Amino acid sequence: MIKKLFFILILFSFCVKPFAQNNQYLILGNDETPKKTKTKKVAKPTEQKPAENNAGETTGENYTPTKSIDVGAGGIFTSLNFFKNAQNFTYYPAGSFRLYVQPNSFLQFVVDYSKVQQVNIIPTWINVQNTYLDLDAHFLLHPAHAEKTIVYFVLGVTSQFWHGIYTGIDDYNHYVLTVKKNTDYKAIYYGGTIGVGFEFKVVNRINLYGEVRYKITQTDVGFGLSDVCYGAGVKYTLLDFHPKPVYNKPSKHFHWF
Repeated sequence: MIKKLFFILILFSFCVKPFAQNNQYLILGNDETPKKTKTKKVAKPTEQKPAENNAGETTGENYTPTKSIDVGAGGIFTSLNFFKNAQNFTYYPAGSFRLYVQPNSFLQFVVDYSKVQQVNIIPTWINVQNTYLDLDAHFLLHPAHAEKTIVYFVLGVTSQFWHGIYTGIDDYNHYVLTVKKNTDYKAIYYGGTIGVGFEFKVVNRINLYGEVRYKITQTDVGFGLSDVCYGAGVKYTLLDFHPKPVYNKPSKHFHWF
């Protein structure tokens, strides 16, 4: 009986030893027991994105102000007045100066002052001088695939100051315009303006613009389309009420946290 117990203990010791070697976690105080190590997550290098302004517009290279005061200067070609101009060539150059007020991304108000060089409309008018004062609203559209271009519709009011010497010679409106011959004649005409135009950004704060405006006015000889005016010029942002944030270039050293 003692021999059998002794034999069972020896057999049991041989069976437990391999099991213990293959299961190191069951052995207390085993120096070779693996320890759990915390893996340290490495953050990816941060990529700096272009900043955005309060209106959600990207303020990178194609940044356009949403609230601003601008000034502009350019030139126009005007027919002066279709009702009074009997010449074959009916267009004359003029200088134009503008003040823009833009309250948001889709609307801007424009005050336009234009002065036409002195001309002679032979043989009926001599030393004709004209100035225009327009107040227009531009309804802005931003094409998706042309970030530097703005297209707009024009709607406004216009006034024209006419000053010249009336000769009365070959005037086909003499039966309406009851003015004595060789008279220094002055008049102001009021009406409305509709048209289309575009702006193209050259660099920050500087845009080029071009437009066509149709003027419908009440003159001393009738009411109707009095002028189709072509204009072009340069626009400069004088005050930007939403300036773009300073763009910090990415550092050479990556930020891990």
